Amino acid sequence: MLWSRFALVAALVQLTSTPVAAASFGEFMSWCTGANARPGLCSGYLATYLEGLASPDRSLNDGLRACVPEMADRDELMSLIRAYAEANPSSSVLPGFAGVGEALKDRYPCK
Repeated sequence: MLWSRFALVAALVQLTSTPVAAASFGEFMSWCTGANARPGLCSGYLATYLEGLASPDRSLNDGLRACVPEMADRDELMSLIRAYAEANPSSSVLPGFAGVGEALKDRYPCK
């Protein structure tokens, strides 16, 4: 009985200490385009990525920055991001923020 309780506690500790994997750029793109798009998820991740990319805090963006104005047209942003993804198919394995950042950094540099 004591052994089973120990095993249960050990399993719970392992589950709660395992980090959640961040979305890849390919996953992000699948939420934003195609027949199985999930617009709410796409929009939420995009907003989070844009906030992180604008931050001077390197822990949020690995030094990859893009400063997109708050009122920027979301359709235009997604057009730029889609074009980048199509031109760079290997980018699908990048972290989501990195793919979005690479797509937008030249158009929206931080000053």
